[in-house]
Amino acid sequence: MKMSILPRPAGRGALAAVTAAVLLTSLAGCSDDKETMATWAKKGGGQHATAIAQDVKTLLGASDPSPTNAEHCRQVLDDVKAAKAYHPMPDEVARASWDRALGQMETVAGDCVRNAGAGKAGTTLSAVIPVEEAVHEFTDRFSQDVGNAP
Repeated sequence: MKMSILPRPAGRGALAAVTAAVLLTSLAGCSDDKETMATWAKKGGGQHATAIAQDVKTLLGASDPSPTNAEHCRQVLDDVKAAKAYHPMPDEVARASWDRALGQMETVAGDCVRNAGAGKAGTTLSAVIPVEEAVHEFTDRFSQDVGNAP
């Protein structure tokens, strides 16, 4: 049997990077005639969505009783505040799931700051799972909208 000398397939991280590059490329070519999810993302919403996705990882990693957890969770609160202040999405369904995700993140991050300040674990997995699910729900809708953009 012949063995392939081709490199092994890229891992999930590389796949995610490629997906992000394709998404950003498609956003760059969108028309600015009317506000769409693609133009919302291109004009700054995508930066907020990326920060919020990274913040889920931050909350998942804040489960040990470390003083730095309070600082990390404060950053999550700052990101949530900035995302809420950014102009609303044009898609009502995506906006509703985005608002749910931000509300849940705000609650969990606020609890994290209080818990870490008291020397406890910042978060628990059971508290972060609904946040992760809400962000995933938004991401699915966002991907559908951007994929259907003109």
